[in-house]
Order: sequence, then C-alpha cells, then structure tokens
Amino acid sequence: MKHLLKIALFVLGFFAVARFCKIQTDSFTIARISSSLTYNPTWDVPPLSPEETADLKKTLDQPYFYLSKGAQAFVFASQDGQYVIKFFRHHHMSAPFWLKHLPFKWARQSALKKKSKLAKDFSSYKIAYDRFKNQTGLLFLHLNKTSDHYPTLDLVDKLGIHHPIPLDQYEFLIQKRASLVYPALETMIQNKDIAQAKEALSGLVHLLADRMHQGIFDKDPDLNTNFGLIGTQPIQIDFGRYKTRAPGFDRQEIIRITDHLHQWLMVRSPELDEHLRHTINSL
Repeated sequence: MKHLLKIALFVLGFFAVARFCKIQTDSFTIARISSSLTYNPTWDVPPLSPEETADLKKTLDQPYFYLSKGAQAFVFASQDGQYVIKFFRHHHMSAPFWLKHLPFKWARQSALKKKSKLAKDFSSYKIAYDRFKNQTGLLFLHLNKTSDHYPTLDLVDKLGIHHPIPLDQYEFLIQKRASLVYPALETMIQNKDIAQAKEALSGLVHLLADRMHQGIFDKDPDLNTNFGLIGTQPIQIDFGRYKTRAPGFDRQEIIRITDHLHQWLMVRSPELDEHLRHTINSL
C-alpha cells in the first residue's frame, strides 16, 4: 500500500511540476517554433532591396523579449519597443511525425487537417505581405527556410533565458509594434486628445474600406484584439484569417465590424462616436 502511495505521489508531483513549468514559460519552447517544412515556391516573397536588407539587419541587431502568444504564433518584442517578431506555433499548425505514419484513417485525417490549416494560415500571411503590407505593419515574411541570409537572433523567453536563433532555419514574420486600439483610444480620451482620436478613427475606417477595395476578406475582424495604433496610424496586427475575394465596398460590413466600437464610444465620448458614424457614412 505504501509503495502504491509513493508511486501516486510521484506521478502527481511530476504532473504538478510539468504544469508549473508550462505556466511559467507560457508553453514556449524552441521545439514548438521549429519545423521540418520543406521548400514551397508558393511561400516565396520578393527579395529585399539592399536598403531594405540593411534596415532589416538593424532591426534584428537587438534582443527580442517574450511578449505573448496567440493561436498561431509566439510573439517577442524588440528591446527598443518598435517591432515584434512572430514565430509560428508549429505544434498547432503541423501534424507530428508519428501521427503522419500511423496506419489509421483518423490519423491520416488529422494530419491532413493540420496540413490544410497551415496552408490557410501561410496563405493569409502571404496575402497580407503581397497586397496589404503597409496596413499590417509588415516588414518581412520568412516562410521558406534559407541559408546564410539572416543573422542569429537573441531571443529571450519568459524566464529570461537567452536562446540563439539562426533565423534562416525558422519561419517567422517581423512587424511594427502597435498599441491595441481600445486602450490607445482610452488614453487619448483621458488626455482629451480628441483631434488625435478622430484622426485614428478616420484612419481605421478607411483601412477597413481599403481592405475591401483590395479584395481581401477577413474572417476574424475583431477590432478589440486584432487592430492597433502607432500614434494615430491604424494597422491590423493580426491577419491570420485573410482570404481573397472580388474587390468591392460594403458599408454595412464596416458598420457591423465597428458596432462594438460604436457602443464603446457612446459611453466614453459621444463626440467621437458621432465622428465614427459620420466617417462611415461619408465613404
């Protein structure tokens, strides 16, 4: 009986330690951003100009510190606070090696589902980079492994541990860092920067309209979590659900997307709410 109790306590202790480590690291490990993906010409991006290459190397010549994680990526912020780098969570996006080789129908279906999800996600990033780069703050997209193109990045995890990451061997994107729309607007309202808030709201509405004119449809257009401001310039910070469609303008769709923002502004600043509605109606 005592022997069984010791085993039970050991198992409980093991899982408790594993759970504690997972919480402390926010589930980040190097293995979870590593992949065995092979070259796919679909994911190629145009080469950078010499000036863009120099700017990119300068951007990467600093440590990047753990910031957060989303459904698709772990996010790290640059030391100077101006950029983020996102490494894809391949354990969510790709089927593990063992699953691909199990001789069961459910295993094959699960592997195909993961492969399809990765293809959709990468397609969305590619659409953003090719057609909506400035409006998403994208600086660079790296979906195919390379050789001797990019430096080794100093990546610092949530525990403060430094990891040297040879960027050629990882899939990632680099983006300008922005403040989330709602907190940024809240600060402007509190500081009575109404003119700046109006400029930001106008830019946000025009970004949504521009996306429609570009023929880009977003399956997850949440202004609360997926959009940000750099000063008064809006960008879409999360664009993992883009699809292409026929270009066109739909005012009702913009009204639907901004409905929660409209209700939020009604309480905090009727003047800004009126400006939001006027901007939409003026399109």
